[in-house]
Amino acid sequence: MNLPVSLQPYLNQLSQSYGASTAQAALPAVDEGMFSDVLQAQLAAGQRVITAEEIIAELDGSPEWNFPQGSYDNHVDDSTSLNGAMSGRASLSTSAVLEKIDRMARSIGVDKDLVREVVRAESNFNPSAVSRAGAKGLMQLMDPTARAMNVRNVYNPDENLAGGTKYLKSLLDRYDGNVKVALAAYNAGPGRVSRLGIDSDMELEEKYDQLPLETQRYVEKIMNRLQSDRTS
Repeated sequence: MNLPVSLQPYLNQLSQSYGASTAQAALPAVDEGMFSDVLQAQLAAGQRVITAEEIIAELDGSPEWNFPQGSYDNHVDDSTSLNGAMSGRASLSTSAVLEKIDRMARSIGVDKDLVREVVRAESNFNPSAVSRAGAKGLMQLMDPTARAMNVRNVYNPDENLAGGTKYLKSLLDRYDGNVKVALAAYNAGPGRVSRLGIDSDMELEEKYDQLPLETQRYVEKIMNRLQSDRTS
């Protein structure tokens, strides 16, 4: 049976947990409910799922950085299930995360403080974070964005940072360096921003209330943190 690409990794997980025949029997009705069930199976198996509410809570919380303790796999074969992917872990310290962000930002030509705050807002520095919408890793890349940025393993911190930073750079270029617009597009999607006719930070401020509340908070919190960093 041909499955949507997005469900294939979850089929592997189900096959391992319940047996191939049981997993196959569950597949004919591939719909939103089925996807939810599979996602719940991932959560039960120990995969970290971060909600929009949690992200907003992080944005509204203390400006102190909160890095996850533990370690993460840097080299995972694409065919490995998520549980298997996270079982062979390599050390990733707080200083290593900052160094990766600094190095990647400089190599791609994006302000390192901006990349750092996007990572913090998106995943709270958790390389294994997965949103309910399916965004993954440090910079919460959706599958189409990851493919467009040539990211093979979204849970690899280096690949995810490279893809997310390149994508952020493309948005900054597209909107002529207007940081607020680039952030809004990163969060809500460039299509929504374009449909509102927003091309500059001034236009964004004029149409702020037409953006999703989550996007408004996202832009405000990141910009406030950047401003605080530069005045302290």
